[in-house]
Amino acid sequence: MIKRFRSGAYFSLSAQKRLAWLLLIALVVAYMVAMCAVSILRYTTFKATAFDLGNMDQAAWNTLHGHLFEFTNHSSNWYGAPIRLAQHVEPIFFLLSLFYVFFADPRTLLIIQTVVLAAGAIPVFLLARKSLPTLPLLAPLMALGYLLAPALIGENIFDFHALTLVSSFLLYAVLALTYRRSVWFVIFCILTAACKEDMGLVVALLALLAIWKYRIPRLGAIVCICGILWSAIAFGIIMPHFNVGAQQNNFWYRYQALGPSPVAAIFNVLTHPWIIFGVLITLDRVWYLASLLRSTGFIALLAPEWLIPTLPSLAINLLTSESFQHNGIFHYHAAIIPFVVIAAIQGTRRLYLYWYGLRDEETEQELYREDVVLERTTYAPGKPIPGTAVAITTICNAAIRLWHGIAKGWRMLVTRLHLTHGLNAGHKRRLILRSRMQDLAHWLPASWLQGVLAIWFVCMIALNLVVIWPQLYSFLPNAMPVARQQHIQQLLDMIPKDAVVSASGTLNPHLTERRYVTVFPELTVSTMTPGQAIPVQYVIVDLNQVSPEDLTFSDNFLDILNQIQHTGEFRPLAQADGVILLVRAKP
Repeated sequence: MIKRFRSGAYFSLSAQKRLAWLLLIALVVAYMVAMCAVSILRYTTFKATAFDLGNMDQAAWNTLHGHLFEFTNHSSNWYGAPIRLAQHVEPIFFLLSLFYVFFADPRTLLIIQTVVLAAGAIPVFLLARKSLPTLPLLAPLMALGYLLAPALIGENIFDFHALTLVSSFLLYAVLALTYRRSVWFVIFCILTAACKEDMGLVVALLALLAIWKYRIPRLGAIVCICGILWSAIAFGIIMPHFNVGAQQNNFWYRYQALGPSPVAAIFNVLTHPWIIFGVLITLDRVWYLASLLRSTGFIALLAPEWLIPTLPSLAINLLTSESFQHNGIFHYHAAIIPFVVIAAIQGTRRLYLYWYGLRDEETEQELYREDVVLERTTYAPGKPIPGTAVAITTICNAAIRLWHGIAKGWRMLVTRLHLTHGLNAGHKRRLILRSRMQDLAHWLPASWLQGVLAIWFVCMIALNLVVIWPQLYSFLPNAMPVARQQHIQQLLDMIPKDAVVSASGTLNPHLTERRYVTVFPELTVSTMTPGQAIPVQYVIVDLNQVSPEDLTFSDNFLDILNQIQHTGEFRPLAQADGVILLVRAKP
């Protein structure tokens, strides 16, 4: 007996759900394997750099060995105290250093970073399934947009940064909010704030959004206040305490257009607000914003309130004079990526509800109600903060009176200025547009809209990758390890584990599991004792590969290398394939 083919069995809602989960698993596994391979290959082929893989590796190693947050790499990028707390406040290194108990190696950080970022696709999928329960195939597409966002790929490939981890932590925080898991929400907020000093502000704005969206005023207010206090303590107390002698933040030179100091910048912005627009309105910054929104097909603009927590990071990236902070591929966008994806999910939900409204299909629209689809009652509102009921009522009444006053004033203005004709014309145009949209909605069923959006998302993801690919390509390893890499590793193995070393930028991350190391041409290493420096014992330099750390010294790079040999301060120990190893001559 021959069975007939029935398309309904293959494209039913339950079949789509199973397919969606299979696609998610395939995407996460494929991303994890591919990015781990690329990141590790980049390290083994000596393309990773001292800033920041070498810094992070040494900070984790030193923290495990009792020298909390210490790193000694010096170059034009950093000449402050040899501790990360003078540069950034990242308590997450307490957790990261624990992994070094099992395997103390920079590749440990690279694998952790990839696994955490890949895991961020899971909350994206679950949030999409909850917001769009009858459109299961859009969930893996949202996860695909997250995983293939150039900003995410770039921050994953380019070395390791603690800040990168917040891309996933923030998604889990919102997922915990959505499922009313308050403890997990607090945990992921703490993890986020522990990744960098300014993340407390992001957490604070997320908490305000949670008060509005999830009706949790008590918890939201506590998290908001704690986030602001954490950032204030980090910026105002911790960093100045360890960055002894510094007049201001080490990175303020990037914002000199606003003022010579943070206080001066605030005063200038308040008294001359137009200077912000002079900095913001440039083609490269507009292009940067477009690149952030392209991977989700610009649907995120339909839920703009979910972009509110991105404001601190956007301000940092858009107001800077450094173009690499708004080129869309470094770790500076880590706190922006999750909210763009969440906004896209909520924007898609709004688009579908609007589409059903155009078709006048109230019964189908009911499918999108949480209590109907998930067979549960709506969550009860959170408890108000004690003593605020009267204040909230007063504020609401004042807001209503203000709104009525504005509306009355607007009507009077329209009458006085004879704007009625123009407003009527605008109203007619809106009616015509709605009529045409209704015709389109009746022609295109909502079930087909899923396919249209799927094609749109895939095209935008592909376009974004094509546009950004030349920049991403510069991060990728050039080739598989060959004999040259093996020869370099043999030279590195000749250096004692406890020796004080000065290494060129791409060799530095292979020597940072030690107390003291720096970047050539530095010949001394700073210590936590002011004014006390330790002379380096070994120098190893790759003459064929100039890293970003070496570019500043390119004019005198070879001069210093030749000088320390001619003076007899260092003598050659070994050389292979353009890499030279020197050892300090005994007196």
